[in-house]
Amino acid sequence: MLSLPIAMGAQTLKSTGTTAEGVLPDGWTAQYAYGDMNKDGVRDLALIAFAPEDKAAPLLAVYWGERGGNYRLWRQYPDKLLANEEFCFYEYSIDITAKGVMKISVNTFMSAGGWGNNDDTYLFRYQQGDFFLIGQDSQSVARNTHNAEKVSINYLTHKKQELEYNIDDNRKPKERWSRIPKEPLQSLSDWGM
Repeated sequence: MLSLPIAMGAQTLKSTGTTAEGVLPDGWTAQYAYGDMNKDGVRDLALIAFAPEDKAAPLLAVYWGERGGNYRLWRQYPDKLLANEEFCFYEYSIDITAKGVMKISVNTFMSAGGWGNNDDTYLFRYQQGDFFLIGQDSQSVARNTHNAEKVSINYLTHKKQELEYNIDDNRKPKERWSRIPKEPLQSLSDWGM
């Protein structure tokens, strides 16, 4: 029996285009950013695409820029980001830093079943044929107590910073630094939320 991959909404991203909007199927929207991620001197495109169906998980994709102004699909990552659920909502944004690092940010809001509101940012650098997680920032705030925690991890220096504070309090946050074990960087192909 032959099995074929099923694209969300029976459509998939276009393989080439001249803009972020140009690679989207009809009815889709996207958060996107331009920047040189593979260090070839040409601007690339990273995007998070949203199918018209509310329950579909967003699709992360990378397009390499070509000298003529075209973008060619390099890789799609269909199983990396989470879809909205009944009481849990995700808001995504994407950016490319001046150094070519892809930055994926996620705001998580729970309307029931928890008091937390989380902001997470993941930093990926292109090297050795894939993107690798080089840093991560996570901030959580409890809506009932206003207690907050921020954790920043640098996987290149193997350092972790933790801050604890209350958003209503002007006092300096409690700060802790620690070292994390040296391990191989995790590729975006193996990563997931």
